[in-house]
Amino acid sequence: MRSLANGSMLRAARLGACLGTILAWSSLALSAPTAQKVTDHQATSHVMRYHVALPAGWSEGRTWSVVVVIPDAAREFRANLDAFVAARDRLPLILVAPEVLTCGGARSRTLDHYSYTPAEWGSLDPKNDFAFDDAGLAAVLADVHRLWGGEPKAFLTGWEAGGHTVWAQALTRPERWRGVAPVSTNYQRRGIDDARFSSAPERTRLPIQVFREVAPPSAAHPSLQFTDQQTAQAMADARAHGFAPAPVRKVAGKHGPLAPAVLAWCDSLARQ
Repeated sequence: MRSLANGSMLRAARLGACLGTILAWSSLALSAPTAQKVTDHQATSHVMRYHVALPAGWSEGRTWSVVVVIPDAAREFRANLDAFVAARDRLPLILVAPEVLTCGGARSRTLDHYSYTPAEWGSLDPKNDFAFDDAGLAAVLADVHRLWGGEPKAFLTGWEAGGHTVWAQALTRPERWRGVAPVSTNYQRRGIDDARFSSAPERTRLPIQVFREVAPPSAAHPSLQFTDQQTAQAMADARAHGFAPAPVRKVAGKHGPLAPAVLAWCDSLARQ
């Protein structure tokens, strides 16, 4: 009888340990961020194509903060978005990467970096990329609001040549954005002239936070000497037209979009 009792106790102990292991793994599964697939789309009312990464735990029936991310002149829209997906962790932010035309220099229509069809390229005004992006971004934000519950006003960020897109949008469409985070950006007043600077009251309240990487002089990226000068001009133009950009925030990070710092800033504003 004692042997049977001991056997029963041993089986119960093993069962308890097994259940404990299952519960532990279940707890880890519930606490770990769920990888979100990046999906590809075209705006309902515009030719612009864009990519979306919903946050872990996304569901219908609530609104979600939106961050629009613009790459540098390499125009690696998906790779740039992937950097933000990796940095997002559990932050409740919808990430959107529109295939804008203005994040570069004169060779703006490098077909191999876009998913537009030849017919779509042929339908575009060959001389006004900024008008295309302006209308396309409005259409994309409307889609994100309607399809995924994104807030009507989004955050906007971009780095290096992406600054041409970011500053043009910030300084002409402040009513469209909840906050703007340029990162070591280029700026040459592309898409902007004196008549196009916004005079909307929202410009005085639009949070603009410029980010720049911290690096010793010997390790500084060669482009920083140019982006520092051009960013300073952008901020001077902004202030001259009634905007109130914050002082440049220097953060540790590899030369690039500084996704962790940018998303933390966006999330802090979203929680206010």
